[in-house]
Amino acid sequence: MKQFISFVQKEFYHIFRDKRTMLILLVMPIIQILLFGFAITTELRNVEVAIFDPSRDNATEQIKEHIEQSKYFHISKEIKSPENINDIFQEGKINLAIVFSDNFANNMRRGEGAGIQLVTDGTEPNQAR
Repeated sequence: MKQFISFVQKEFYHIFRDKRTMLILLVMPIIQILLFGFAITTELRNVEVAIFDPSRDNATEQIKEHIEQSKYFHISKEIKSPENINDIFQEGKINLAIVFSDNFANNMRRGEGAGIQLVTDGTEPNQAR
């Protein structure tokens, strides 16, 4: 154990003696953490959203307003038919499609399946998650 302690002391002496080595060991990791913290981010902004809303009632309009007011989402397209979703994804115009069920507000009031389906583009893993 005594040999190990003397070995550690010797290495610390060599590290603190050479300023370049000290910079590499102590300053470089801090700089890398700061740079990678800003460069690698999973925050989403300006996600292009398409919406299919067959019911067009008050509840779905309020949901759409909340989505549009968010700084993360932008409603770029209203879809006439859910069959068009795949074509729009292939064109690369949207990242997310929201599909409301028929009679959304009435079903929500009655407690019956008022559904919202979210379809994401899986080519961008951060956005799909």
